[in-house]
Amino acid sequence: MDDFYKNLKPSPDFKNLFDGNMPTKVPDDWFILITDIVGSTKAIEEGRYKDVNTAGGLTAIAVANVYGHMDFPFVFGGDGVTFLLPINLLFPIRSAIADTISQVRSAFGLEMRAGIVPVQELYRAGAELFLSKFRASDHYVQCSLFGDALPLAETWIKEGKDESYLVRENEKIMPADFTGFTCRWKDVPSERGEIVSLIVKPIHKDFEVCKKTVTRVLNFIRSEYGEEGDYHPLRVNQIELDSGPYLRNEAKARVGKASGFKFYLTLTQIWIERTVMAIAMLFGIPLRSGHYSLNQLKDYQVLSADFRKYDGTLKMVIDGSPKHREALVEFLDQLEKEAILCYGIYVSNRSLMTCVLKVASSEEVHFVDGADGGFAMAAKSLKEKLKVLH
Repeated sequence: MDDFYKNLKPSPDFKNLFDGNMPTKVPDDWFILITDIVGSTKAIEEGRYKDVNTAGGLTAIAVANVYGHMDFPFVFGGDGVTFLLPINLLFPIRSAIADTISQVRSAFGLEMRAGIVPVQELYRAGAELFLSKFRASDHYVQCSLFGDALPLAETWIKEGKDESYLVRENEKIMPADFTGFTCRWKDVPSERGEIVSLIVKPIHKDFEVCKKTVTRVLNFIRSEYGEEGDYHPLRVNQIELDSGPYLRNEAKARVGKASGFKFYLTLTQIWIERTVMAIAMLFGIPLRSGHYSLNQLKDYQVLSADFRKYDGTLKMVIDGSPKHREALVEFLDQLEKEAILCYGIYVSNRSLMTCVLKVASSEEVHFVDGADGGFAMAAKSLKEKLKVLH
């Protein structure tokens, strides 16, 4: 059962994950599910960065609706999500992802690749996989992944090591359920000048060395940018409801296409809900929807924002000034010269949110990325550097 993860005690904050705590080994009868958008860089260069993020977010809600809750291990990476699955949910989740692949192609014209690798096979190959979690807010507990199993699984899936690892569209048994996926906020402007999407990969495989490297980077960011509240990419005073394209993305995700009666009916419903939200926030009316007080919606976005994470690489979205970023790059360049880490970075002037809410509960997560393809473009830079190392 999935009680293994539920029973893990979460750390009180993100930095504690790297301060002496030992993560827990993933059971060998679990599975890694990896999804990503094929050709995401090209789509982003064509200005379709929000479509790419939306497609990635859909897999998260599809899996959450199979679980029936959101207390399960997953990490969002911009153009896809990595999950850990217990054996009892393997087949229903495989079916949901198979349908998601089809829906993403139909609604957004994007190709999604998905693969499921047994953890046992990765252990047999000598890889390691550990996890821990921390409580980001009262409504969101975030997973962190450690070890070298994840990049090995990615390699096996991309290279087609075993055809059975790939999830095919014809494996759909039941349709994926995207209830709880929302996309109603404009891109959020930087308050301090620019938004940095950062990916840092420790070079050394030793777990303790990796933890020290990440701690060193986090300590520098704190000394340069300030506390989390100082560099948080979402600010209540900068968050505004969207009035068009993102609402259409949500409707497309729900219906599977951008035409027909059902699409326009869904879009109308979203518009009505958006209008009620806007009125409640503008006039401070304490209307409620589930656990939400609608006049405090912006606060919820900030509290449960997924803007820093670890899955073998440290991924962060940071609001700061060009001066802050120049100091960060100088620091990271030095560690790169010392072969301690490799990093990729991308700079934008705003961030974006893709939201996943578990209906009939208080569980939620708001995935944050830099606009114009933040994590995907940072990953492209990182991959080019890693090619040189190998």
